[in-house]
Amino acid sequence: MSARKSVRGSTQIGALCALDARSFPIAISDITPEGCSCEADCEWGEDCEFLHLKIADSVEINGRVLACKGRRAQIGFFGQIHPAVIDQWKRLAA
Repeated sequence: MSARKSVRGSTQIGALCALDARSFPIAISDITPEGCSCEADCEWGEDCEFLHLKIADSVEINGRVLACKGRRAQIGFFGQIHPAVIDQWKRLAA
């Protein structure tokens, strides 16, 4: 698999999302250097133009919700995560 391709499948990576005045855990199931798919324990709401993620207790990155439905969301990062870091998370979560 190319380093640019996404991590797919049942691998889930834990993260903490700070959005507006609230913070909540999310489970990331698909991640690329540019963004991710995730699920929260709550609804995403209306205003998701800026959020802050702390992924796997190691990387912090800002982003925004590109699309959401209920508890699932697609997030685009402001910047990128190095593909080697994503590969490491996949190995640790397996």
